[in-house]
Amino acid sequence: MNPQSSSGAGLHITFAKRRNSLMKKARDLSRLCDAEVGIIIFSCTGQLHEYSSSSMDSVIERYNNLKREAQPELDQPPVDAKVLEEEIANLNRQLQGLQEYHRQLMGEDISGLSVKDIQNLENQLEISLSTIRLQKEQIMTDQINELHRKRNLIHQKNIELQEKCQIYREGNSSSEVSRYHVSYGINTRDDTDIPIPSPSSRPPRQNRSATPPVTTELALRLPQPGDFTAQDDYS
Repeated sequence: MNPQSSSGAGLHITFAKRRNSLMKKARDLSRLCDAEVGIIIFSCTGQLHEYSSSSMDSVIERYNNLKREAQPELDQPPVDAKVLEEEIANLNRQLQGLQEYHRQLMGEDISGLSVKDIQNLENQLEISLSTIRLQKEQIMTDQINELHRKRNLIHQKNIELQEKCQIYREGNSSSEVSRYHVSYGINTRDDTDIPIPSPSSRPPRQNRSATPPVTTELALRLPQPGDFTAQDDYS
């Protein structure tokens, strides 16, 4: 027996088993999952084996449509190199024209222009300056309004602080008067019956004739010429 023929027979048997198993799984997938299935197999000998749940043509057409939708750029024709070169040349010409116009607006390369062209440039510059001035005025107006708003806010805060300080001063003055009334036994509720403090309860009266301390005198006023005379007579 030829070994080559035996190996070919074994390969054919293996192919047939695998093919039948694959076809069975495709039929189960189509029947159990309601899927549209199409299988195309070419054997080593060139034989065609196919299976489709509906129609092989419809399966192939559906596959091609979905492939075109997923990759539309693959169906586009290639761009001609000459078209690209023309587009690049057109863009270069536009760029050169814009650069030349920019130089003319800056006052450069205007020697070859006519009076009409120069007048057009002048009008364009005036329009541009007007737009810039309007934008500048708008920015300055916004800044001035913001400064006014901050000034008004600071002014309002100053008024509130002044009111709080006034309330604080009035509270301190009323508390001092209340302490004075309490220390001297004055009844602020009934002014008709105000007890007069006894001499023993009055605070001791300072002796004005007594010689004030030197430190207090120096702190209150400067020495006078009469002070030195009085001290000489005393000594």
